[in-house]
Amino acid sequence: MTNHRLLSLLTLVFACCFVFTGCQFLGLPEDFNPIKENQKKEAFHKEMDAAMMTMMKAMMETPMTMDPDVDFARMMIPHHIGSVDMAQIELKYGHEAKARQLAQEAKDADEASIKRLQAFLDSYGSPEPVSEETYSKFKMKMDEAMKKMEETMGSVPETIDPDYDFAEMMIHHHQGAIDMSKIELEFGDDEPAKKEAQMIIDHQEEEIIKLGEFRNEHGQPLF
Repeated sequence: MTNHRLLSLLTLVFACCFVFTGCQFLGLPEDFNPIKENQKKEAFHKEMDAAMMTMMKAMMETPMTMDPDVDFARMMIPHHIGSVDMAQIELKYGHEAKARQLAQEAKDADEASIKRLQAFLDSYGSPEPVSEETYSKFKMKMDEAMKKMEETMGSVPETIDPDYDFAEMMIHHHQGAIDMSKIELEFGDDEPAKKEAQMIIDHQEEEIIKLGEFRNEHGQPLF
């Protein structure tokens, strides 16, 4: 056997031992396959990025009426749809039961909120525009909230763990909903819309706590 072939064989043996002992050390299953997991990671993040881009595009292209109550509801619906899409991606790729449970809870809650928001829009009648000065402040704050959400979600580092990454991104997504809902409470005057905004704040704040607890207990992946 040549020195080159011997070196290659020893490298392969060492790599196999490293993967096996490394999996044990990291608490990963012995059949953990880094190549397959990396492929899943890439697919997970590709679908997450697509969901976020679709959501942002729909929110930015929402026709504005200069009625804060109507425009809040119209923008929150695609925001919730983005949450539902993200939750479905987690249910597709996630492993951890707790993360999958949180995804299902987010999906159920946001689908229910979408129905209430759509029912509000259907029964509202004609929009009631506010002054240009007031609406300019409302729109500026909404745009800032959406930009902040887009930037914070986009800055989440990609790891090989979809459960951890889902929790990180969903925390920022939920915060975006909270920020938008607080703006509705500041500028809106229709009680059903403001009630829905408060419900969103209460639920999303609770979800952020749960997602944070999962993230901290689960631990940050090493790669």
